[in-house]
Amino acid sequence: MNSTIRCFTSLLTLAGLVLASSLAVIAAPGAHGPDGEHLTEARPTQGNAIGRQADGSVQMPMATQQQLGILTQWVHSSITEKYVQLDGVVRHHPSGRAVVQPSSNGRLDSGPHGLPVSGQVVQAGDVLGYIRYQDSAYELANQNSELIALRSDAEQVQRDIRRLTALGDLAPTQQLEQLQTQLQRLTQQEQLLQQGLEKPEVLLAPMAGIVHSDNISRGQWVQAGTTLFEIINPAQLMIEAATVNAHLLSDIDMAVLEHAPDISLRFTGYGARLKQGQIPLYFEPVMHAGATKVPLILEQPVRLRAKLKQQQQGIVLPAQAVVRNNANMPVVWIKLSAERFLPQQVQYMPLDPERVLILQGLGDDNRVVIHGASLLNQVR
Repeated sequence: MNSTIRCFTSLLTLAGLVLASSLAVIAAPGAHGPDGEHLTEARPTQGNAIGRQADGSVQMPMATQQQLGILTQWVHSSITEKYVQLDGVVRHHPSGRAVVQPSSNGRLDSGPHGLPVSGQVVQAGDVLGYIRYQDSAYELANQNSELIALRSDAEQVQRDIRRLTALGDLAPTQQLEQLQTQLQRLTQQEQLLQQGLEKPEVLLAPMAGIVHSDNISRGQWVQAGTTLFEIINPAQLMIEAATVNAHLLSDIDMAVLEHAPDISLRFTGYGARLKQGQIPLYFEPVMHAGATKVPLILEQPVRLRAKLKQQQQGIVLPAQAVVRNNANMPVVWIKLSAERFLPQQVQYMPLDPERVLILQGLGDDNRVVIHGASLLNQVR
């Protein structure tokens, strides 16, 4: 009997050693299962596994949530402004553009600092270049002969004035005044003709701004009215958008640029004529104090968020809270419990570059992921 008990005790001891050894193997660092998974603890039962669940939800421990920066907030329905998205193009303001054109034919010559290049900043009154008039040989001969005739007439009048002046009080006053007036007229004609032959036309910058010029060179023959330089003031631009909805004409309040939300756009009006089958809308940029200056380039395509005078109801969320599922449908992630998240398909519209308005699919008093939704959406 005692031997039987001792044998049974030995078997229990051996079984305990085997079980302890097995548990040690399971919990040992670096141990892996048949599929390569790291065996650090017993596998969770179905429905409590970490990661994507059969119903599409995600099970994630609190520690992992903290590492990924998952943030949530309670949401409530509210009344907000209604927005519409418009595509536009940067145009020059009529007061912010000037062209430099010669008033006569001639050859282009550089100014005191050379010909300005595109992108160079100039100030009002800067000399951009000269136009030197160049006649044909026949025209030049005629102008020189006319200049000689004027000079000869002026010399004759001067001799007559000297002769009358020598007579003293006996000289007729009226005749002397007529000769002096004639001499003044001849002198002015001579100066104007000499100026046309020798003095070039000065091309001045009519305003401050950035110069734009194409295909010009020194010595180039240009005709009167040819645009040689274009000056753009980057602080005076406007945005031209377009729409086919005539109801927006009285509903638009203001707008912002999608890539530069610090720049507000004041709605100045709409065109009275269709442009390519659409109604043109015009906005002027308004820079806020302390806003980051974002350069706008002529003919640059931009996207606008135009705020309407109407209002609508919905749930306002950060734009990063809305992500796309495998079917490319917009979803938000709702926190069901401390470690479980569920995707919810929604309908939304953008309010501005940083906010969206949920119109359908989400109710009040839900706890929605507002930061880290894209990381949560990648969990498999």
